[in-house]
Amino acid sequence: MAEPTHYDLLEVAPNASPAEIRKAYLALARTHHPDFHTGGTERTRAANEREMQRINDAWAVLGDDQRRAAYDDGLHRRAQIERRPGAASYDFTPIDDDDTDYAALLDDAPPGDGASVSRSLQLLPVVGLLGGLVVLVLGLLLRTPFFIAFGVVALGIGVLSFIATPIVAIMRSYSSDPDA
Repeated sequence: MAEPTHYDLLEVAPNASPAEIRKAYLALARTHHPDFHTGGTERTRAANEREMQRINDAWAVLGDDQRRAAYDDGLHRRAQIERRPGAASYDFTPIDDDDTDYAALLDDAPPGDGASVSRSLQLLPVVGLLGGLVVLVLGLLLRTPFFIAFGVVALGIGVLSFIATPIVAIMRSYSSDPDA
């Protein structure tokens, strides 16, 4: 969730006049000032102190014309960056180690949606390289031209599939992307 702006904290519109901002600040200060909450619990007083500090910080920026102009410029730049396709996001959460079975999600995805690459295509590079290496070493040890040739071909398939698998995944994502 996006962090509230100073305008949100003072409950005014971004195009509010300085008089409207001052009026909103004073109303919120009367509501949240800790001196008006002396009869409450320590927890309530601490919460009001934190809220009053946030309100004071917002007022310090929006109450000064130069600081407000710089703040508005920063908000405008941030909004432009967030509208750009593929822009970085501060709320990115990497895949965590919960109980979600991501392999099952990929296997259950409809074909051609760009989200999945078949299991055989994922395993082909590893099987090709390891199998080719084993057969090549066996052919060299036994000095058998057939095994040597077969091992070299399997190694070649493994190397090519390491290159081809990401290309296939990218092409599937492009073909399934309606914006592309």
